[in-house]
Amino acid sequence: MEQEPLVSIIIPVYKVEKFLDECVKSVVAQTYRNLEILLVDDGSPDNCPAMCDAWATRDPRVRVIHKPNGGLSDARNAGIAQATGSYIYFADSDDTVAPTLVEDCLNAMREYDADLVMFQFDTISENNKPLLSNYRHNDFTEVQVLTPVEAIKKQVKAEIDGYFWAFLAPASTYQGTGFSFPVGRKIEDLSRICNVIGEATRVVRLPKALYHYRMREGSITASWDPQLTRDWTRAADDREEYIVHRFPELKGFMTLQQLNFFANLDYETMRQSLIAGLKIDPEDADALRRRIEGLTKSADEGDEPVPETLRELLGLLKLGITKVADGSGTDGDAENDDVTLADRFRDMREDWRQLRIQRIENAEERKAERKAARNGVTFESVLH
Repeated sequence: MEQEPLVSIIIPVYKVEKFLDECVKSVVAQTYRNLEILLVDDGSPDNCPAMCDAWATRDPRVRVIHKPNGGLSDARNAGIAQATGSYIYFADSDDTVAPTLVEDCLNAMREYDADLVMFQFDTISENNKPLLSNYRHNDFTEVQVLTPVEAIKKQVKAEIDGYFWAFLAPASTYQGTGFSFPVGRKIEDLSRICNVIGEATRVVRLPKALYHYRMREGSITASWDPQLTRDWTRAADDREEYIVHRFPELKGFMTLQQLNFFANLDYETMRQSLIAGLKIDPEDADALRRRIEGLTKSADEGDEPVPETLRELLGLLKLGITKVADGSGTDGDAENDDVTLADRFRDMREDWRQLRIQRIENAEERKAERKAARNGVTFESVLH
């Protein structure tokens, strides 16, 4: 009988004593039993270290790694270094997993000859009550079998989220390849998600919610931090660098999608800054302006011109960044102007979203027409 593969589950732990037991309980209750559960105590100052040790005494599959605080990326890297399983899965210590998560993923790998399995998730409150959500990641109802390039395109277009707890991958993707999460930065998932997708041979997506994502105060994404803007930018750059190097044929696609990425991302920066009175560092503002201008120039030089609606959207973004960075619009009528600017930005962003949908559909039609035309020319040349 073939030996069932060992699956390593890495759970970074930091200041989550209220939720830790529930998380680990859901992991040890997996219907698939051949697990290695690595609790990485990232120098947590509460009762979490003792709680981790208690779990290790209760279940021999649990191992605890105690380390000085270094952040989520550092904790994950520590787990990767000590994992011994054939597959690696990451869970966050304030969330919970469905009992069949590992079993469903391994079954899907066998059934569809895939080595990367993604799945849906739902959201819960701090008190475990279901919350309504509308993530594009979950917007499919049938099993999807994708090539790495197809999956990367979906990820860049935000049809696949970057959460590392939303898939199971081979350990060989992480170990012995130079892979590591960027230490000292947030948005670490986005910066590395395509590195994992790109090294797969086949990707399968299951229309089944196998993860319960807890929305709570105190999580990394629950509160606004101006540093997030900088980390978003660096994550986007990391992602683009990997994709263009690994799949050069996607360079033009990435340029236009990067423009769209900044337009959508920085709307939130704008809204928070204009309405909440936050300031954008002048150097950050200048870097964003130069980044947008550079991407626009690259897109103009490519095969696919930048749609006029996106030009207007990006122009308004640069204007808003300038207003906030210069400190204008903080009181009186200027404040009302800023709110109006944010409203305009929101409306234009929705216009661009609709245009993008239409543009994708038109691009597919043109692609089919060009293919048909090429076939026709070849046929004619043969006749003559």
